[in-house]
Amino acid sequence: MKPMILIALVLGACTTTHQAGGERVPALAGDTCNSSSLASLVGKPFSAALEAEAKKQSGLTTVRVIRPGMAVTMDFRPDRLNIDLDEKNVVTGFRCG
Repeated sequence: MKPMILIALVLGACTTTHQAGGERVPALAGDTCNSSSLASLVGKPFSAALEAEAKKQSGLTTVRVIRPGMAVTMDFRPDRLNIDLDEKNVVTGFRCG
């Protein structure tokens, strides 16, 4: 059982965290979906036009919109852009996965 704890600690050290809607969210290192280029869209109300612009700027066609309290899978897909929203439907951040 102790080797499993050690493995979990080692794997945990390979991740970084960033803010999304006021909570810390684990993320793999790197920005495989160009989410950092979408900073100008953070703070804007979510709409189909905003989603289209995010797809255009990131170069991805797969997008997942995540609302507060929404259940999401934990699978990591580097070709997917996650758009985090707050309770008022405002974009709080973008991340790969």
